Amino acid sequence: MQCTDAKWPGWKRTQADSWRIHLKHPFLTWGNTWYNAPCLNWPAASQQAVRVDGSRISTKILLIAETNDAATVYSGALATRKAFPSSYLIEGVGGTTHSGSLSGIDCTDNTIATYLDTGALPARKPGNRSDQQCDPVPAPEPAAAAGLRARKATGGSPDRMPADLRAGLQEAQAIGR
Repeated sequence: MQCTDAKWPGWKRTQADSWRIHLKHPFLTWGNTWYNAPCLNWPAASQQAVRVDGSRISTKILLIAETNDAATVYSGALATRKAFPSSYLIEGVGGTTHSGSLSGIDCTDNTIATYLDTGALPARKPGNRSDQQCDPVPAPEPAAAAGLRARKATGGSPDRMPADLRAGLQEAQAIGR
């Protein structure tokens, strides 16, 4: 489905787009490019993008998105909400996680629990916006920072990045410039 649900542009266009996007959003650009690269040569024919129309769906749909998720952009959540008038969108304001549900945020978790228990959702808000704004899932503390703090607390010395790994990262950064 990934490779056949829309037309793929070819490698030259994919590469140019990836470099353009990388300049602004380096974190996921190339990982996502390589993840999807097999679609450029997939043996099944790709199709025109499917038009999604959820206007005849009466079942209540719960959507959850965080505004700064690097993998699934928030504008996509708004577009999905618009395509499905029976949906209700919880927004993790300023959040960066890809899965902001059942993560200890009462505002989000209580709405999910009620929905799963009863199928009920609060009233949908008018306009192209979220229906409920909640705190985001807290960003995880980088393991290196946590480890460094733990070593300092116990009197240990901090680990250094191995020289070969540092050189490889610097080389990759230089190639990207």
